[in-house]
Amino acid sequence: MYSRLYIFSFLFLPLLAAPQVHAQCDPVFKQPLSQRAANYEIHVALDDQTHTVDATQTIRFTNTSPVPVSELRMYMYLNAFKNTGTTFLKGTSQIFGQPFLDRPADEWGWIDVAQITREGGADLSGSMQYIQPDDGNTDDQSVLQVLLDKPVQPGETAVFNLKWRAKMPKTISRAGHSKDFYMFCHWFPQLGVFEQNRAGEWGWNCHQFFRSTEFYADFGVYDVHVTLADKFVMGASGCLVEEKNNGNGTVTRHFHAEDVIDFAWSVYPRFQVREERWKDVQIRLLIAPEHAALAPRYLHALKFALSYLEEHVGKYPYPGITVVDPPFHGLHSGLMEYPTLITVGTFYGMPSHLRMTESLVVHEFVHQYFMGMVASNEKEEAWLDEGFVTYFEDRIIDAEYGEKESLVNVFGYRLDNRELTRLEYTTMANPREGTTARPGWLFSESNFKALIYSKTATTLRTVQELVGEAEMDRIVKAYFEKWKFRHPRGTDFMAVLKEQLLAGRDPAFALQVYGLFEKSIFDAVVLDYAVTRITNDAMPAEQGVYGNNAPSFTYRDGSGAPGFKAKVEVQRKGDWVFPVEILVTFEDGSTQVLNWSGVEGSKIFEFTGSKKVVSAQIDPEQKIGLDIDLNNNSLTLQPATAPCWKYAAKTIFWVQNLMQTTGFLM
Repeated sequence: MYSRLYIFSFLFLPLLAAPQVHAQCDPVFKQPLSQRAANYEIHVALDDQTHTVDATQTIRFTNTSPVPVSELRMYMYLNAFKNTGTTFLKGTSQIFGQPFLDRPADEWGWIDVAQITREGGADLSGSMQYIQPDDGNTDDQSVLQVLLDKPVQPGETAVFNLKWRAKMPKTISRAGHSKDFYMFCHWFPQLGVFEQNRAGEWGWNCHQFFRSTEFYADFGVYDVHVTLADKFVMGASGCLVEEKNNGNGTVTRHFHAEDVIDFAWSVYPRFQVREERWKDVQIRLLIAPEHAALAPRYLHALKFALSYLEEHVGKYPYPGITVVDPPFHGLHSGLMEYPTLITVGTFYGMPSHLRMTESLVVHEFVHQYFMGMVASNEKEEAWLDEGFVTYFEDRIIDAEYGEKESLVNVFGYRLDNRELTRLEYTTMANPREGTTARPGWLFSESNFKALIYSKTATTLRTVQELVGEAEMDRIVKAYFEKWKFRHPRGTDFMAVLKEQLLAGRDPAFALQVYGLFEKSIFDAVVLDYAVTRITNDAMPAEQGVYGNNAPSFTYRDGSGAPGFKAKVEVQRKGDWVFPVEILVTFEDGSTQVLNWSGVEGSKIFEFTGSKKVVSAQIDPEQKIGLDIDLNNNSLTLQPATAPCWKYAAKTIFWVQNLMQTTGFLM
């Protein structure tokens, strides 16, 4: 998920649309990449007049655990949009700043399973019931429990057939319709993950749908057959393998996807389609006509991301990636990630020196790695996907478009992706609001992004600065290769991090870096170091008798050059202790680097000699981006005037242009 685009809202004139092109890709893998525990075949028909879908569905569930499974638990996400009493909507009147109250009955959404049977067994429909395992809210129907007639034994595959109907809401949060644009995400009855919990007990991990949580499911194979009006241009997870014209104004499209954790699709009559290839990956961009001029920017950023991640993380294994850019009225369905399909969002005419468009498509694509392949639990440990994704988004955008200017470069005002990420954390009203490593439903809407996305990304970047980019890549590659197509927890990443840090390096330094990461994610503390004072006290020239014995005594009359006793006072203002370097600069330009453990609340370093201290800077290479206030990291007795003139000139420029524009309009 991504929300940075909403910060920058610029509207410009549309340019020419791109031509419509169609192509297919081969979705079949020679060897399975995952255990394929949950596999789905869905036949669904869309009624565009009533915004409803009718479906039959087959679930092939393989019990990969060592214990029998006596029940099923399924996500029923569309019921989150059924009424104001659901856990998702309760207590709020708007989502993403969009009011959703006072809507007629046909603008709410729901999903209803009419029947579920077990192949070769009983009708299980009578055992269905909604449960609320997280908050006990009986108005919430986002988790369905089905008791089985007999357990699914270890290693056994059971087949279940469902009939269900769903009403797509007018878009509240991603899923739904806006006029004739549809986004089908988290739209079908989907199994949770049957796994061990932290206590070692086996059971379903299937949480209710909260506003501050995303999704968690198992890998499998999907065959989805969609029947709808032939006016719709369609994009979906996986690859189109067959399209049949039904001769009655409808078509049926069959999409196939392997080793994915979910399936999403979108339709809109006016999509412009652009297709290109990167190596053996088919890129399919579905873009609103008014945004079509931005297609080259989307495609360029996506290709660079594919190349960068292949080099620094691992190979993208899927045969294609579909990018959906909704029309402006459907923007609330954008900015989200699904396996082999991502949704983005922009405004027509977005200037080239504002690269939120590029940043967004890169962010959502990186989710194909962290969430899509390394399928951590987005509900319980969102930092493992959003934090890693934001970290690589920063790296990719800054690498392609230039550090200090990658995101914004307007008339000398420059900002890169990494800087904005850090600011989102360091400008929090209270950085101690809570730990990053906790379930998503425990976060507030104000601190979710700052702690999960930005603090985690800044922590990863700090580790990179301390150990070097090559070493950081080695750590991430080890984690990716070990846990791709599996479900790692935070403890699994921490184990890889410690193992890789300790491999071939000074153990004390390795554990120091490991401790920094651990404290950042699992504690709610603040790192803040400051240079608070510099003094240079004059000392009189030497005067008196010097020497070890009487015959060698010498007298000094004080006529020599006076000396100085300089003091540099530093403080640890936060409760987070981490060793830092201090660069001290003397008046002749010479420097000295000091090392401070940071254990003391404050410390004074003294220097005696003929040179004054003119400045001191903590963490001179700015490796520790987690320092909450970099402005107090340095102090100088000889402030440079050039920066003042630089910013004064910029201010005058903007004031001048503002006055000219105002005069023109009057």
